[in-house]
Amino acid sequence: MTNVAYMGVDVGTTAIKAAVYADGGALISLETRPSRVIRPHSGWSEQDMNEVWRVTQDCLRAAAAKAAGATIASIGVCGQGDGLWTLDKDLRPVRNAILWNDSRGDDLILGWIADGTSAKLSRFSRTSNWAGTAGTAFRWLKDNEPDSAARVEHVIFCKDWINLQLTGRLATDFSDGTIPFMDLESRAYADEAFDLLRIGELKGKVAPPQPSNARHGALLPPVAAAVGLSAGLPVATGAIDLGAMMVGMKLDQAGDVGLVLGTTAVVNAVVEPEPFRGEPIGATLAHPANHRWIRVIAPLSGASAFDWFASLHPQSLGGADVAEVAARMSDLVREIPPGANGVTFLPYLAGERAPFVAPHATASFHGLTARSTKADMGRAVMEGASLSLKHCFRSIKIANLGHALLTGGGARNALWCDILASVLGTAIVASDASDHGLWGAALIGASAAGLCDLESRPVRDEKTRVHRPDLRDAEAYERLFGRYERIVAASRQIWDAQRAFERGQRAN
Repeated sequence: MTNVAYMGVDVGTTAIKAAVYADGGALISLETRPSRVIRPHSGWSEQDMNEVWRVTQDCLRAAAAKAAGATIASIGVCGQGDGLWTLDKDLRPVRNAILWNDSRGDDLILGWIADGTSAKLSRFSRTSNWAGTAGTAFRWLKDNEPDSAARVEHVIFCKDWINLQLTGRLATDFSDGTIPFMDLESRAYADEAFDLLRIGELKGKVAPPQPSNARHGALLPPVAAAVGLSAGLPVATGAIDLGAMMVGMKLDQAGDVGLVLGTTAVVNAVVEPEPFRGEPIGATLAHPANHRWIRVIAPLSGASAFDWFASLHPQSLGGADVAEVAARMSDLVREIPPGANGVTFLPYLAGERAPFVAPHATASFHGLTARSTKADMGRAVMEGASLSLKHCFRSIKIANLGHALLTGGGARNALWCDILASVLGTAIVASDASDHGLWGAALIGASAAGLCDLESRPVRDEKTRVHRPDLRDAEAYERLFGRYERIVAASRQIWDAQRAFERGQRAN
């Protein structure tokens, strides 16, 4: 079967993608559709689960049609992680899914940090809890929508919802199931984790975990007919999107590091399982390909910070869309020296969850004077997001790293890659490809069908660029990082005061 092909699906927060790959990784077809995020109140982030499935079907149908000459032999799905995706006794959505970037549970998180609950919870999943996890979101639901909470019979994750529609079967994998209830050492849910959050009624209602490349089920005939695929196709259990991305980038050995500069910025470091040594920074996931763990340090702002700043200047910069405006902003920023002429930016546009949890943190410029320019501020935004990643590296003690692989929209910005290399003091191997999660999901699906071994999976040809640190710039950024840390420390009092003021306003 020389034209055998694998299908991958990536169900993201703002976009859903389906792709078909040849055995060696060559892309045969790719289809992308926008996915709608619903924000009924400030800080809320939801999606209509049925709508997510409809959009996914559209992607599957279009990708399959474009790959009509290939024999698609398997399906693997990855998706956005965390959040609260709930089903009733009839396997229907209880309500809109509460997403990973929802902040309605911020007060719960701050209370749990203060009373030590978060530290105790981290003993199991090795993760610093935040508002967008299933535990926090369900506790909010229990306190604020008790009727909805009472109807919950199953808690799943995004890709599990899609797999349920594809196969009629319900399960999750270890990578998605890690946070916040799993004991990573035993790879089983910890009863105490539910009890700590006072949501013991969820015990037995969280989907049972299994390996990402387990054969989850077979494509149902009605679904196959609707999307133009063969009934009975093997479907893998799948993985969280970051886990699938690590599979797609072939990062599975201890010491491997992958960076994402997308909507959010992410540091992914592969580590061996280790004893608990106190509350960790960021999150930990079970690796989809082996027994190792992925330490995930994920600030809430990445390329989105630069897109936000560039979008404020469409008229003065020109450009047909945000991407073109951002490209012109990069050209403007290129002439500004390291340090942005004294301007420093804290990139906490959506609060922060790593390398510290501060849902009430806010973004800010520091060092502005009458001489400061738009270009200074644009450079400071790029540097601020990069310094945030350096803060993450320092927090988990990554040092003397030979190189790091970089993907995401920011990886296509050569200037930003140069800045990041000098800020981190390491070579950045940047890929223009943005489908590592899709390719990883396809490989996981192929493995479930017995068509490839995840440990010795193929490495596809991929165009990359190497950005090496400039020694003088690296020295300047090391000094600037000290200033950045001091500003962050001093800003905590401002965030606390602002939160107290806002709570007082709501009370009145």
